Amino acid sequence: MSKFKLTLTLPKVNQDWWKSSKRELNELVENYNRENWPKQRDPVTLKPWAPRKAPTGTWPVLRKTGEMQDTTKFKVGKTPMDFIAKTVNYGPFHQNGTKKMAQRRWLGIGSTLLDPMAKVIGKNIFKGKNIYRIEVE
Repeated sequence: MSKFKLTLTLPKVNQDWWKSSKRELNELVENYNRENWPKQRDPVTLKPWAPRKAPTGTWPVLRKTGEMQDTTKFKVGKTPMDFIAKTVNYGPFHQNGTKKMAQRRWLGIGSTLLDPMAKVIGKNIFKGKNIYRIEVE
């Protein structure tokens, strides 16, 4: 029987990956949501927002004054993948809809954002390397 040694190099897991990822992830989420706004579409499903009921003005949907879009601030929460948006008091009514108003979700994470987020997380989870030696006889 022959003897051989096998050396595996495995990445070292960064237990504090959230601390090193959150600034970059927050920026991704904020930019993604800001990019979807002028397209007037749901950031999760990418479907167009419901049109306004007549009679209404000619301004773009959810953009009469621009206050909701222009003053919304994003920040990361205390736990991984927890994002918080501070906005005007009527923002949640548009986000969720009401009995008299169609839902026009303007905040969210869609499938096109998952790959960039995974790259950021992967980069920050696996920092450094540990070498594990396995000897087989």
